[in-house]
Amino acid sequence: MAHRFLRECNPDPGESVESWLGRIFERAQRAALLTGLLAQGCTTEPTQALAEPRDTDAVDETESAQVVSGVPCAPGAELPISARGLSPARRFDYLAIRTSHGIQASEEGPERWTLSTFDVVSEVGTACATATTRECHQKIRMHPEPFRPTSCLQLCNETSVVTTAGNEVRRWVGVPEILSLLGPIDTPDEALLLVESMGYDLTCDNAERTTVRATQDGFLVTATKITRDCAPIITTRFTFRIWRSGETQTVRTEEISRESACIGRVPAGLTSAPADEGRSPLGDFLARAAHLEAASVIAFERLATELSALGAPVSLVQEARRAANDEVRHAEVVSALGRARGGTPVPPCVEELPLRALFALALENAVEGCVRETFGALVGAHQARRAADAELAAAMRDIAADEARHAALSWKVHVWAMEQLGPEERAHIQRAQADAFSRLAASTTRAPAPEVARAAGLPAPAEAACLLDVLRQGILAEA
Repeated sequence: MAHRFLRECNPDPGESVESWLGRIFERAQRAALLTGLLAQGCTTEPTQALAEPRDTDAVDETESAQVVSGVPCAPGAELPISARGLSPARRFDYLAIRTSHGIQASEEGPERWTLSTFDVVSEVGTACATATTRECHQKIRMHPEPFRPTSCLQLCNETSVVTTAGNEVRRWVGVPEILSLLGPIDTPDEALLLVESMGYDLTCDNAERTTVRATQDGFLVTATKITRDCAPIITTRFTFRIWRSGETQTVRTEEISRESACIGRVPAGLTSAPADEGRSPLGDFLARAAHLEAASVIAFERLATELSALGAPVSLVQEARRAANDEVRHAEVVSALGRARGGTPVPPCVEELPLRALFALALENAVEGCVRETFGALVGAHQARRAADAELAAAMRDIAADEARHAALSWKVHVWAMEQLGPEERAHIQRAQADAFSRLAASTTRAPAPEVARAAGLPAPAEAACLLDVLRQGILAEA
């Protein structure tokens, strides 16, 4: 959505972004307070666990009883899949599993071998071993367009297989193409590749998040996926039955982690997540919050670097660096609070990514900053007023003020970036923001644990929905 500051007819050109957001935040908190008062004395339905299929044949008890270990990765690899473990339906001179990151194109054009920004996960054979032209060697050093994502969160990811046979160079992306390449799914690596192509996340050496087991007629694979990206961030573990024919069935789903409600700016490429210790729900909550605060340091450092490279105003670069310093302090404070309450914060692990073009930065900022981070700042202000834990409430008052300033920075970057983009790119970003608000609305329906909600001042579902609705309406009214 285009901010009113972009219009020549801005009704109040003297008002700052900070003041504009402050008005909306105050209005939202008054409305949420009224919502909470009206809800007092009313009962709410207990949180429902994620449903599991009632198919008794889905998982054999003897298979479930096996001791399962995580799937190892080759040194330096990001995925627990080996090219040597694939047995494709035809012979190739060369086969490589590749990953790439980017933004989904609004329209697909003819395939062009021009992108060189990809990572090789694993490879086998010799590229272009039987080729008779130089074109094969030129193509294999590049990556084909258009980008076809297999999963998206803050940033889209693509996992593909690239093969050569004679002069033919081909990229295989998505479930239908991967099945066509592999034929019968008859190795663990093939089962894992299929699940990765379905858009689920695989993790190295972590049995809680990724396993693969042979069954009588195929494989059982566990993988994870972020099923809600804010308020709170929820990671769900899925168990799939993979038949040799390539048919798949989801046989179990289970929530395995719940991060705090939209804390900080989450960087693309965040691959780590703390495990709950179980000693204290509040301690675990704060440990997860500290993890995200520390990850935000990297997000703002990356933002500052990219803004500088793109020629943004010096003031925006300086604000991004100041925000990174703020997040260092937030991480230290929340880590100390978490440890004192039985939690164990862990440092974040964030994948290094190449600098992005303006449109990619603007798209992520519009969704991650102007929607998700702005709502997170609003929730933080709510916590500062409502937390029953006095020490936590005092800390949140300082943190919330910083987070409101970070949200304002997101909108300043949005205004600057939108002025540089064309009409089609701006329209694409506006649609993405509308979709982000819709996803947030769907994520406010689950109640946090009562003990954590009271101590940390987290909004109940009705209050969270009210906060979000007033925020959205406030932005739309002046967009």
